[in-house]
Amino acid sequence: MTEPAGGAVPILLYHSVADEPSEFIAPFTVSPATLGRHLDAVAATGATTLTVSDFLAARAAGTLPARPVLVTFDDGYRDTLTVAAPALAERGMVATTYITTGVVGGSSPGGDPMLTWAQVDELAATGHEIGAHSRTHPQLDTLPLRAVRREVAGSQAELQDRTGLPIASFAYPHGYSDARVRRVVREAGFTSACSVKNALSPPHDRPHTLARLMVMSTTTDAELHAWLAGRGVPAGQADERLLTVGWRWYRRARATVGGAPGWPHAA
Repeated sequence: MTEPAGGAVPILLYHSVADEPSEFIAPFTVSPATLGRHLDAVAATGATTLTVSDFLAARAAGTLPARPVLVTFDDGYRDTLTVAAPALAERGMVATTYITTGVVGGSSPGGDPMLTWAQVDELAATGHEIGAHSRTHPQLDTLPLRAVRREVAGSQAELQDRTGLPIASFAYPHGYSDARVRRVVREAGFTSACSVKNALSPPHDRPHTLARLMVMSTTTDAELHAWLAGRGVPAGQADERLLTVGWRWYRRARATVGGAPGWPHAA
């Protein structure tokens, strides 16, 4: 398999790993067998998996391995511990899991079980980096500044209080952010934050807008292999496109009328 062009790095984004997910999360779910094939594909490239924080530290120090690949999980589904973590451990791999703190110990809107606080601790003990993913999973760029701070700093504080761990990485719910949201994330002390972009992370990807590739239920093994080889997707762009800005204003207008949407998903 060829090296990704230009030193771009695949940062894979997963959600639930289950054979029978609810309709709510099914489009964003892969089966345990599929995850196993994906991890085997990563291993076959000779890649080294890193947590998000370790990746950025190594990048800054100039000590990145030859083929880094990052594996991330959003939301905190219980199967991240019961299914994904053992699959990663079998292959000597690590990952970063971003927790939506408001649903810890509960379930998704579709009834999918989420991690309990004890299970978050257990997941961290397996080598997963624990990151924050807000309190209630809103579209942060549609919220007033005070609400953004509650979601960002509040989720970090709760995770640090509950786990005793430093929480240094954030993932934007739905992948949405703007300059104002990113400033709040930096001010809270997060040293990294993940977007989506469905792109490879280029060598100079900004630490607070890291590009990820969302793995969907419809993602084929061929697509995954292409991503690992740096094909089929662009490298992430730092600047927002006009379409992105226009879509934000549309969502803000809807939030003004009906309130900012929360859980119903995009990342």
